[in-house]
Formats: sequence, C-alpha cells, structure tokens
Amino acid sequence: MVIIMGVQYYEGREHRYVDYPIADVLQMMGMACRPTVDERSRCLLMCQQTRKEFYKKFLNEGLPIESHLPTHFLHDFFLAEIAEETIENKQDALVSNLRVFTMVERLMVVQDILTWTYFYRRLTQNPNYYNLNNVSHQHLSDHLSELVETTLDDLVTAHCISIEDETTVSKLNLGWIAAYYNISCE
Repeated sequence: MVIIMGVQYYEGREHRYVDYPIADVLQMMGMACRPTVDERSRCLLMCQQTRKEFYKKFLNEGLPIESHLPTHFLHDFFLAEIAEETIENKQDALVSNLRVFTMVERLMVVQDILTWTYFYRRLTQNPNYYNLNNVSHQHLSDHLSELVETTLDDLVTAHCISIEDETTVSKLNLGWIAAYYNISCE
C-alpha cells in the first residue's frame, strides 16, 4: 500500500507550493503494485478537495497523448530503415493500401511504414494537432508525401543518404554510422 499525503511541495526559490508533476505522482502510485510479489495493491492519495476531481478524472480517463514522430524522430526513424535496407527506393516507402485517385505513378503517395505507426492513427483522429485540414485519402496522401519528401531531402542535405535516379535510396557512411550507433543524424 502506498499513501501519498499531498501533491505539492514547497519551492524555496519561489517561496510557494508547487504541484508535483503528474509523472511523479504516477511513479509513486506505481510503487503500490508489484505484480510478481503482491496479489492486491492499493494507493491512497490525500489531496485538497479542489484537486480531487482533477486526479479522479486523470486516473479514470487519462490525458490524450500525441505522437512526436514527425517533429523529433522521423529523420532517425527513416535513416534506421534505410540502413537496414527495409527502404531501398522511394517506392518501398510508399503505401498502396490507401486508394489513390488519379496519379498512381506519382511517387509522393503515402509512407507505408508511417501507416503502421501511432502517428498515423493520431493523424486521422486529431488532424488539427498535426496541421492537417482534412482527413480524406487525398489530403492524407499529400500531407504524408510532403513529410516524406522533406525528410528524405533533409537526410540528403546532411550527407546521410543519397537518392539516385530520383527513386533509389542508399545509405552513406555518415548515415550508416548514425543508424548503427543509434545517434541522431543531426
């Protein structure tokens, strides 16, 4: 059993009480459950009445989580896939499971790998967060194609990959080293 008495601590520099971050409160609550040791576990959270509803709502419903793949990790994600030769050309990176309306031969359709990510799921559920105006197949296709093209162009500029014949993608030494040691291409 874990008892949390209060969800605030005194910040000496600011001379005021500050709420614990939600992650810290969840970490404390998590100490109550030891799946291999305990059959039952409990957590008692003592807080002010004004904070009670917030924690009840947070624990019962949770907060929405959005993907940070396109803003922080997409370059490294693609670089790892190119280094492992999962992506050998732009066509490998394009999806065929979304219906293309007129330009089938156009390479900028949608990233196949991206359609299997949490980012793609959230893109259709919360398009405003990702600056997407519409969730039609054409809009998704155009948005992801632009994202793929700019990411691959950035990797070319960083001398991590090379694109030959406008379709064939291959890794360069810097890209292979970054992927092998799992370091950022930046």
